[in-house]
Parts: sequence; C-alpha cells; structure tokens
Amino acid sequence: MQFSNINYNLYKSFLVVYETQNISRAAELLYISQPAVSHNIKELEKQLGISLFYKKANGMSATSEAETLYKYISSAFNSIWKGENTISNMAGLKTGIVKIGSPSYISVMYLADVVTAFRQKYPNIKIEIVSRSVSELVGMLQTQNIDIMLDSSPIVTDKVKLEIKYLTSYSHCFVTSDKFYTDKALGIDSISSLPLIISSQNSEEIRILRNAVSDLKINPIIESWTSETMLELVKKGNGVGYVQEDYIREDLKNGTLKKLKTTFTTPKLDIYCGYFPDSLSNAPKKFVEFILARN
Repeated sequence: MQFSNINYNLYKSFLVVYETQNISRAAELLYISQPAVSHNIKELEKQLGISLFYKKANGMSATSEAETLYKYISSAFNSIWKGENTISNMAGLKTGIVKIGSPSYISVMYLADVVTAFRQKYPNIKIEIVSRSVSELVGMLQTQNIDIMLDSSPIVTDKVKLEIKYLTSYSHCFVTSDKFYTDKALGIDSISSLPLIISSQNSEEIRILRNAVSDLKINPIIESWTSETMLELVKKGNGVGYVQEDYIREDLKNGTLKKLKTTFTTPKLDIYCGYFPDSLSNAPKKFVEFILARN
C-alpha cells in the first residue's frame, strides 16, 4: 500500500472549494480564513504540479485536472466519513455485534433471557450465538472468532490474559406427572428405581449429578436431546425427568408438573463466562458489563 505525503487538510480545502466554487464560502464551511483556503489550494497545486482552479467574476472555476482529481478525492473522503460515522455509532452502541459461544443447554437455560434483556436496552446491537463443543469454543475464543464464551465450569486455556467470571447458579430437580408423584421424600434407591427420562447420558447436568450423588443409578428408559421433548414425555406420564427448576416454574405453578422431594441434595449447575478484556470492542465490552451487573 502506498501513502501520499500531501497534507489531509489540503485535499479537504480542495474538496470544499470545488463544490462551492467560492473561496469565501469554502472558508465559512471549513471554519478557517479565506487566505488560509487560498494558501491550501496554491500549496496543493504546487505539490501536484498542476492548476486546479482559475478565477472568474463570480467565483472559481475548476480545471479539467481538478474534475478528474475530484472524482477520486470525493470518493476517498466519503469512505473516510462513512468509516468515522460507523465507528462513532459503534462507540455509541447504535451498531455493533457480539459473538457468544455457548453449549446449547446454557443457551436455553441462561442466555435466552439475558440476550432478551440486553436487546431491550441496546436494540441495534446484533447478537450471534455459536453452539459447539467446549473444546471447539475454547479454540474459537483463543482465535477471537467469538468474543465471549459461557460454560458450566471455569474455562481453561493456556492464555494468561483470559478473564473468567462467575455469573450464576441453577438448581435442578426431579419432576413428574401425577402418575409417579408422591409427597414422600425419596432416597437414592427410590429415585434409581423410577423410569427416568433425561436429555442425554452425556449432558452436563447429568455428569454433575453423577459426580455429586455417586450411588445414584441413572438408567433412563428414554433419552431426549432436548429439554422440551423430555418434558413433554414426562407430562404424558412416561416417567420422571431431571431438569433445571427455573425452566419449569410455570409448569410447577399450574400443576402440569410436580417436583419430587428427595432425601439427598441435588447439585447446582454454575455458569461462568470467559473473555479477553484487551480484545473486546465496544459492543462485546458492554455485553460483559451487562451480564456481570446481573450477578
């Protein structure tokens, strides 16, 4: 790429004089004196080795060289002004994009509500949510293909500048329809004997449950890859589900699902975010501030 050594202000004076065809009017628009505008035009002519204008009774008239130059300079200045305007809008959050990496269950459990609240405050910010495996998301975070990553455990990378913040925790519970409901507190053996319906043996909530309640036998009669399908099967009397409690608050309230009591404590699922603070542009930085303020 080649760069000109000619002062930016010389071209600015040329552009306004060309469009107004008048030195005094150009001086008003540029907020400089008439002699300063005249000096800039003469200096530009000297550096380019051409004549740009000649005087006439009621102002200035452009030469053919000036007409050719104007096509390039006006295009360049329009690009500069558009760039400045775009950056200004991004700084004022009138535009921008936030790229978030999140496992799908966190997107459903946490991210949907947060993004909805954020967009109510900043409706012009575009949100892009990417769901991949944890290892893939870590790689995307390191290569800055995403701005922020969410996970249910502290995010581990070899990058020392990674900022990790705890966001919130979610309680899980066993739920069922009237068919399998009892008001008695059930122990590990009783829960193990029920027909369990879970999202997946490999899901994060089941992994955490296995680690916390090691004696619990999880042999599901149905595995479903979505919480929505799992809950529909539970409502239709197929068995007992294990689900995030806030997600079914309305179902518990209206009685379409019932929470089973247990003699053991079900573990909470923690949500963390990770990001490189030095790499965040204005919109992602504002999103991080927003979610941390909700803690």
